[in-house]
Amino acid sequence: MLKPPKFLAIGHLSFDVNMVDGGSPSSRIPGGASAYATLVAKKHGISSGILTSVGDDYPVQEILSGIDVRGSKSEHTSSFANYYEGDNRNQVLIASGSKIFKSEIPVGWTQPNILYAGPLLHELPTDSVNWFEPKLSCLVPSGWLRRWGPDGVVTHADGLILSQRKKWDVIVVSEAEIANLPVEQLYSFSEILCVTRGEFGARIWKAGDWVDIPAVKSEPVDPTGAGDIWASAFAIAISEGRNIEDAGVYASAASAVGIEFMGLLGCPSRREIESRLSGIYLSGA
Repeated sequence: MLKPPKFLAIGHLSFDVNMVDGGSPSSRIPGGASAYATLVAKKHGISSGILTSVGDDYPVQEILSGIDVRGSKSEHTSSFANYYEGDNRNQVLIASGSKIFKSEIPVGWTQPNILYAGPLLHELPTDSVNWFEPKLSCLVPSGWLRRWGPDGVVTHADGLILSQRKKWDVIVVSEAEIANLPVEQLYSFSEILCVTRGEFGARIWKAGDWVDIPAVKSEPVDPTGAGDIWASAFAIAISEGRNIEDAGVYASAASAVGIEFMGLLGCPSRREIESRLSGIYLSGA
């Protein structure tokens, strides 16, 4: 019997079809916040698991080898069309997977070292942090902020209500996701709030103070999953005792490496991140 994972991600796996700067659409690329996060954790030598709902068409064994994937079968795998213009992304929802329920949590999985919640749609209830007793919890609430109509065009909410008994340790959102939402609404939901800003880096809030984190230079190939890589690397760094500024720089380097490859191939190892950081410090950047 496999031991419970130390890094647990919950949320849909997905397919992405990307169109960059008006170019031709890509083929369906396997993704999903949980996939990006657990591959980063696995490459840091951390045992990883996913609780999800996914269709039979998702290549779990090929893409997520070595990661313990549990949950339910869905008629459809959540799928998005992503239209990129520089750092800006417009999305269309193509298909939606099924909901994820507390009853599907495997025995022994409620106390991971790191809990990473990455809802892509509304597959998780907003009180799902109460299902677990992790050492550190990290929420990337992209799906809870998404709204869509019959045409599938995705917009972002102007408010977020989380029904929870306890705070998340870390919440990570992108600047675009909260464009319609007063950032102050998020202060009461977490101990640390991170706002990623693409080529402008990130800002991190804790106890009333903001810290600016610079972006790390990269040669982008595919920006999909950049925020998930950033968030998982930040959570790992915080769990290992780094302060928020060092963890933020580590996460920015992880994201810079990640977007230089297509899809999940970019999920970086500790060695790749440290190598990018060494290059920064050696160059004096």
